[in-house]
Amino acid sequence: MKNRLPGEYEEQRATIFLFPYRPDIWRNNAKPIQQNIVDMANIVVQYEPVILGVLPELKDYLIKNFNLDTRIELFEVKYNDAWPRDSISSVIKGDKDYISSVHFNCYGDGLYVPWDDDAKLDEEFSKFFNLPIKQSPLTLEGGNMLPDGNGTLFAVKESILNDNRNPGMSLEEVEKYLKEATCSNKIVWIKRGLYEDETGGHIDNLLVFADKDTLLMSWTDDKTNPQYEIVREVYDVIKDLPYHIVKVPLPPMHIRTKEESDGIIDEETSFDRNEGHPIMETYINIILANGVVIVPQYGIPLDKEALKVMKEAFPDRDIVPLNGREASLGGGGFHCLSKHISK
Repeated sequence: MKNRLPGEYEEQRATIFLFPYRPDIWRNNAKPIQQNIVDMANIVVQYEPVILGVLPELKDYLIKNFNLDTRIELFEVKYNDAWPRDSISSVIKGDKDYISSVHFNCYGDGLYVPWDDDAKLDEEFSKFFNLPIKQSPLTLEGGNMLPDGNGTLFAVKESILNDNRNPGMSLEEVEKYLKEATCSNKIVWIKRGLYEDETGGHIDNLLVFADKDTLLMSWTDDKTNPQYEIVREVYDVIKDLPYHIVKVPLPPMHIRTKEESDGIIDEETSFDRNEGHPIMETYINIILANGVVIVPQYGIPLDKEALKVMKEAFPDRDIVPLNGREASLGGGGFHCLSKHISK
């Protein structure tokens, strides 16, 4: 069997979550996002196995304080924050499956500090799933890799081809290593990510495949939205590719409130999460699992339109709405907070 990186829309073995805990990233001592993660896990486990990583010292707290579905498997492991999409590498399928491991340096050396345990998660989950590791020289995050399942990979150039990830590497070198790591024969480069994307530009805020032929993209016709020109740049790149393109509306920029800011313990190394700071939000950053799509909702009228588009794009899956505000306040979305393992 030829090695390949499956599309996320294909059958999955399991989904991984990590239980959040950092008060310098998550408001109100992380309690709202903890409930949010438990809600996600409880939904997904109805469709496929779920592994919830938890710090050993927080396991009893998790069990006692949250109504966790008993089918969810708890895995005691050390980690720094709750972004398994970015800190756990992808599984390559073939005659002998393996984890194609890329280096993690916390979005270019320190969006949060420390990140040393996150950088070791591939080793932990290789043991958990009994999969060998094949190491790539590249430094990047899983949220910046979108395979179509047929040998084409989408990625954002501004973050991968950046000296804070891969210093001194040419485009040709990065492409070579990226093709090797993902068993791809074509890389489709998107110039930049969305405005105010804390990661420096990730593909999972811009594009997602519903199936092998259907590509969903973030879109806005509002000229006052700072994403207006960016999404048109993306469309110019993908419009002639052999996919049916579905435009999913982008929410207007959310401005962090005083309440949302006051609940965070500010550290010297913390990312700016002060009142008035704009927050990037998107309906594309979803959880896609066997038979279900979890779609973020932001308490705005556009939520209903986004759900309608998703129901049309995923006719054979249940569409489940869930509060997406807490994830965005921490700088990410549902996709970032989850990691699928292909079957």
